[in-house]
Amino acid sequence: MIKNRCIRHYRAFRILLTVLVISCAWIFSHGALARGKDNPPGSAEPGTPWAGDVINFGVEYLESEDVMNQAFVPLLNYIGEKLGKQFVINYFLEDKDILTHLANGRIQVAHFSSQSYARALMTHESDVHYIATVSNSGDDPSDFYYGYIFTRKDNPAQNLRDLKGYSFGFVNRTSGSGYYYPLMLFLKAGIDPQTFFSRNLFLGEHPDVTQWVINGKADAGATYDGNFRNAMQQCGNCLKIIEKTPPIPNEPWVAGKGVSREMINQIQQILLSISSGTCSEDGTSAVDPALRQQLEVDSFTVRDPSFYQVVVDMLHYTENISREN
Repeated sequence: MIKNRCIRHYRAFRILLTVLVISCAWIFSHGALARGKDNPPGSAEPGTPWAGDVINFGVEYLESEDVMNQAFVPLLNYIGEKLGKQFVINYFLEDKDILTHLANGRIQVAHFSSQSYARALMTHESDVHYIATVSNSGDDPSDFYYGYIFTRKDNPAQNLRDLKGYSFGFVNRTSGSGYYYPLMLFLKAGIDPQTFFSRNLFLGEHPDVTQWVINGKADAGATYDGNFRNAMQQCGNCLKIIEKTPPIPNEPWVAGKGVSREMINQIQQILLSISSGTCSEDGTSAVDPALRQQLEVDSFTVRDPSFYQVVVDMLHYTENISREN
């Protein structure tokens, strides 16, 4: 059975003019693992050396806690059943903090972001080990996706240089395929979007970008392949692709300090065997609809860590630009 613990972050509170009274709150140091209120006495204490009977699992809040529990509890129960071990979920407010806990052995396994794993590769973090890559749900499951730079078919532009002086729609400054990866393509081509386009628009969501281009409010834009396909169906194939990114890998699962190669191999084989019909001994599906629909995960693949080199390249090209913006 899985029990939940949350990662709570230290927040600095300042007293202005009067004493600020905070009621009914627990404050933990930044990044410290905190025992959840529903953990019974005798459950494994976070931060202790891994004894091998309990596996601390780390993941960022990608959805509400209810959705996260619905998605990950059946999956981790299934894996723990196969290993003969117990998983404990640790939720993080920020994915980057998971790296610290992987490196110091407080977290043994994590659902990691591609960017955080790429940063571990860049810093040669020896205590973070690749396990597998999640594969997204759909009619044609894949462990990667593409980002597209696109415009309308009636636009004469044929390449990136032809977009000079146009208005361009990004998603937002936290989006991968809607900002960072197209930014990498522009910078590789020697293009500075700040001066190259007549306007840089940040439209909020992927469907907003395609709709603005379809309606002529933006001359071109950036989005991911799935949203582009949806938009093409809605507008009757009215769009065209100017440039596409290399394959952008989905999130990896990784192991932390103290996890043996034997254990990593065991987890790999379990993950590779999972499909939509996989069930625990009690008949519970290992892949809950929440995992398949909201989080777009229904299976796993195993790749070489070099699969994430495109993410390393993106960080090299965009890090200084993103800081300036």
